[in-house]
Amino acid sequence: MNEKIEKHLERIEKTRRRSGPLRETVALGLRGIPHIRRIIEFFVEGLKREAPPPDPRQLGESTYRAEVRAAAADLRYLPDFLAESTRRLVAREEVEGATIDPADRRLSRWVEEQRREVMRLAVRFERRVGPAPEGGEP
Repeated sequence: MNEKIEKHLERIEKTRRRSGPLRETVALGLRGIPHIRRIIEFFVEGLKREAPPPDPRQLGESTYRAEVRAAAADLRYLPDFLAESTRRLVAREEVEGATIDPADRRLSRWVEEQRREVMRLAVRFERRVGPAPEGGEP
């Protein structure tokens, strides 16, 4: 049993390393088309390996600040993703007459509360990092 768990964890870690900046929320949508997912992962891996680090003069701010700004943008995306996921869950019940698993219903209520917290966190990050620069050197 432990061997199975270890192999599963190794696969998860390998996928995480390969995906890098590819959001899991996007990767989940590509699960049904594995060839496209592998191509995107290969592309992202190549970018990480080949792309030079961003030049702060071109960014108009430090690389670190740009990375924090990018993380804040990802946080900003998550509440919309979660809301859409919950909307689809409820729509299945309303339109298709499917019964929602009580555990999923409880989870959806909890997710709605956390969605607001994630949005607040995104706003705090955005305020802390400050407005985006007008632009650095061309």
